[in-house]
Amino acid sequence: MSETNRSGSLIHAEKGARALQKMPFIACLSLVICVNFLFMAGHDRQRIAEVLALTGAGVFALIFRSHTYARMFKGAAGQALAAFFILGAVSSTLAFMPRYAFFEVAAFFMLYLFSTLAGDDIARNGRAGITLPIQLVALGCTLHAAHFVFAYYTDLSLHLPITVDDFTRGFSNIRFFNHTQTSLLPLLLLLCCLTSRESKGRWLWLAVTTYWWMALYATSARGTLIGIAAGCVVVALVARQRAMPYLRVIGLTAISAVVAYYILLVAIPPIFDLEGMSAFSDTLNRTAADPTSARTYLWERALPLIVQHPWLGVGPMHFAHHAGDMHIGAHPHDWLVQIGLEWGLPALLCLFVAIGLGLRALVRAGLRVPAGDTDNQAMFAALLLGAVAILVDGLVSGIFVMPQSQLGVALYLGCALGWQRHLTPAAPQKVPHRAVRLLMKASVVAAMVAIVAAVWVDVPAKWRGDDPTPAQRAANTGNVLSPRLWIAGFF
Repeated sequence: MSETNRSGSLIHAEKGARALQKMPFIACLSLVICVNFLFMAGHDRQRIAEVLALTGAGVFALIFRSHTYARMFKGAAGQALAAFFILGAVSSTLAFMPRYAFFEVAAFFMLYLFSTLAGDDIARNGRAGITLPIQLVALGCTLHAAHFVFAYYTDLSLHLPITVDDFTRGFSNIRFFNHTQTSLLPLLLLLCCLTSRESKGRWLWLAVTTYWWMALYATSARGTLIGIAAGCVVVALVARQRAMPYLRVIGLTAISAVVAYYILLVAIPPIFDLEGMSAFSDTLNRTAADPTSARTYLWERALPLIVQHPWLGVGPMHFAHHAGDMHIGAHPHDWLVQIGLEWGLPALLCLFVAIGLGLRALVRAGLRVPAGDTDNQAMFAALLLGAVAILVDGLVSGIFVMPQSQLGVALYLGCALGWQRHLTPAAPQKVPHRAVRLLMKASVVAAMVAIVAAVWVDVPAKWRGDDPTPAQRAANTGNVLSPRLWIAGFF
C-alpha cells in the first residue's frame, strides 16, 4: 500500500472513530455484539457481557440522557409497551422465583431503553448513524468468519471431518448462533447496498454476507431461512420496485452461498478422503420425519398452562419450572406462546398492539421515501425484512431468549427507531415534566437493581464455568439443568 493510501485509510478510520464517539449507545451496542462474537465463549459469558452492557448503558443514561429516555413510552405504542412491562412486573411478584422473573422484565426493559437511546444516536447522525455501527458489527462477523476459514484449513490438513461446530465458535448451541444471524443478516445485506461499488470494502462485505448464508445452509437454520424468505415476500409486496436493488443483493449473495457450499463443503472434502456435508438432504429428511423438531410437545405443555393462568401467566422465565420434566426445552420456542404463558394474555395483547403500531409507522415512513433516494429505499427494505424475519423466526425459536440474539434484536430495533425518526423529524419536543423524569429514573434504577440482584451471586462461577453446586442441582425441577438465565441454573 502506498504512503498516500495508508494515510488516507488512517484518516478515514480516525473520522469513523470520532463519529462513533458522538453515538455512544449505538456504538456500545455494536461493540458488545462484537465482543461476544470474538471473546465470550459460551452462553453464560455472553450473558455476563450483556448484563454489563445493560447496566453500563443504564448508568450512562441516568447521567446524560434523562430527557431522551423519559419519552420512550410516548404515543399509543409506548403506552402499550408501558402496560406490557407493568403487567410483567405484577406477574413476577406471583412467580415461583420472583428474583428470576424480575430479571427478565428488567432485561427486556433495559434492552428497549438501549434501543431507544441507540435510535436517538442514529436520528441525530443520519446515514452515518446506521452505516458506522453496522460496519463495526460486520467487522466482528468478518473475524468470526475467519475462524471458520482457519478451522476449515485445519480440518483438511489433519484429515478431520468438517462439522457444524466449525461455524459456531463461541456459541453453546448451533441455534444460538442462528438466532443471532436472523437479526444481523438483513443489516449485512444493507451494508452491501450502502457501500459504493467503487469501494474495495464492498467486496469484503459481499464475501462476509455470502459466508453468512453458507453458514445458515450448513447449520440447517430452518427458522432463520423461513423468516428471511417471509421477509422477502413482504418487502416485495410492500416496497415493490423500491426494494429491487436490495432484493438483488439478497439473490446474489444467497445463490453465491449455494455455490460456495457445494464447492467448499461437498466437492473439496472427498479430495482429502473426507465425507462432504449433506445439510440440505439431512434437513429435508429431518423435516419430513418431524416438521417441528419436537416443538409440538412444548406447545402442548404450554397451552394448558395458558388456560390455567390466562391473566398474569406463570411468571416471566418460568416455563422451565413447569416443563423441566420434559427434558427437551427451557422455553416454548415461540414468542407468542412464551409471552402468553409467562406474562399473561393481556400482556401479550399489549405487546402485539405495540408491534403492530411500530410496523405501521415503519411502513408509512418507508413509503414516503422519494423515488430517487436509493439509500433510504435500501434501509426501508432492510428494516422491513428484518422485522418480519425476527418475528417469524421467533415463532419457532428462542431469538428473544438468548443473550447475543437479544442484543442483535436490540441493534435492529435501534436502527429502525433511529431511521424512522431521522426520516420524519417531529416537532420540537418539550422537556418532560419533572415527575415523569423522576418516575423514569426510578424505573431505570429499579431495572438495574433487579438485574444485578438476580445474577451477582452466580457471576463468578458462571465466568469460570463451574459445575452446579449440589444445592443448585437439588433446586432444579426434574433435575434438568436447562433454564433460561444460565445454561445450568435453578429451575
